[in-house]
Amino acid sequence: MGDREIALAHASLAERQLAEGAYGPALESMLTALRLAPAIDRLWAQFGDLVRFFNFRHPAEPVREPLARALEHPAVDPGDLVRPITSLALSHPQGALAEPLLLRLLEDVVIRDAGLERLLTETRRKLLDAPLPLPVMTAIAHQCFNTEYVFDETAEERARIERMRPSTPEEFAAYAAYRPIEGNPIASLARRQVDEPSEERRLAAEIPSISDARTAVSAAVRAQYEESPYPRWIRLPTPISPEPTALSILIAGCGTGQHALITARRFPNAKVLAVDLSRASLAYALRKTRELGVSNVAYRQADILALSALEERFDVIECSGVLHHMEDPYEGWRILRGLLKPAGRMRVGLYSELGRRAVVRARELIAAQGYKPDAEGIRACRAALRPRAEFQSIVRNEDFYSMSGCRDLLFHVQEHRFTLPQIEAMLAHLELRFQGFELADSQTVARYRARFKEDSCANWHRFEEEFPDTFSRMYQFWVQCN
Repeated sequence: MGDREIALAHASLAERQLAEGAYGPALESMLTALRLAPAIDRLWAQFGDLVRFFNFRHPAEPVREPLARALEHPAVDPGDLVRPITSLALSHPQGALAEPLLLRLLEDVVIRDAGLERLLTETRRKLLDAPLPLPVMTAIAHQCFNTEYVFDETAEERARIERMRPSTPEEFAAYAAYRPIEGNPIASLARRQVDEPSEERRLAAEIPSISDARTAVSAAVRAQYEESPYPRWIRLPTPISPEPTALSILIAGCGTGQHALITARRFPNAKVLAVDLSRASLAYALRKTRELGVSNVAYRQADILALSALEERFDVIECSGVLHHMEDPYEGWRILRGLLKPAGRMRVGLYSELGRRAVVRARELIAAQGYKPDAEGIRACRAALRPRAEFQSIVRNEDFYSMSGCRDLLFHVQEHRFTLPQIEAMLAHLELRFQGFELADSQTVARYRARFKEDSCANWHRFEEEFPDTFSRMYQFWVQCN
């Protein structure tokens, strides 16, 4: 066998080892595969999917060089590198900000680590008195902008920033760590914080509208996402094996376009229609679509409640994290059901009543304390939740680490939660057949298979009652027309 075949054999071995929980051997097999065939894109995607489970200590040889290459590789989701690079940086003998991999990572993702957030918050405060090397300051400013300035700040810091009139690159970087800048000589910051938002405002006016908000709840949801487009994302992994099937696909509630673009690039021969209530979110999606050169997705502003007027019927409809924010989720689902072709399939994401237990308690605290869904209220809420043991699952949630994410997670104007028996009843009324959940955790799947042989809502309900955090994010499942 040649190097390519041997590399693929090692990659297959790594998959089996990972499924068995043998993380260390799986990483060794994966590193061997990459050494033998570094030009195979899907090996890098597999490496990213594997390495996200790992904590490393400085200097982390021989994984450092593969991490550096993965960080720049178009097939790797940089979010998968947060845990390994953050752990590596936090163990650096000269401090986390001496780690070049971390400085690069800070530009492209929202870091989901409370300890690192404290470090960045404290370092940012010190920048007002004594500058650090410009690459460090620029990386911090990128991260603060990515999080929409969710980090804690004192009254003294606010006063100093209000008085600041930056004139040097260091002063611009320090200012940009607290507030968006209107113009600066640092090209990357200017592009991210000035040019791109300006382009989105221009693009928003270009997006055709099918309908405006149909109900008061739809209007409130639209207003939230106009103020806080969600989710924040910078880069997308390149699809490893594009599928040639020519499908018609509807993304109902596409937000900032992340999932719509993943789908459009996975199915390059598909025709994708992506709709959302928020023009601000759609403008972000359209800018990224043009930036990536994707030509098979079209965007429209629309309320799901108005989509029954569409004449087109779709092979696939994806509606994840949307229906539970509607006034009547079943009505929205019914309208989407009517847009499916006879053998069509639908991917749905809904909040779990059991999985959102901590969020419900947090929302009760928010109501009791009167925290408002603005920057000051969200910062105060985060400070209140961080030290409390019962909210650590929220503190670990990636949405906790950006302003729009935290607002979506804890302050949403409308939220419904469901049990699997409720979903099963809705499926029966809609004449849809449950096909199974999307679960990235292979150990959860193995645990389920040890108890049940059939994928059914009833079996998964029994499983969730035993393991109530299984769907802490949401139920993500596929259904098909009967």
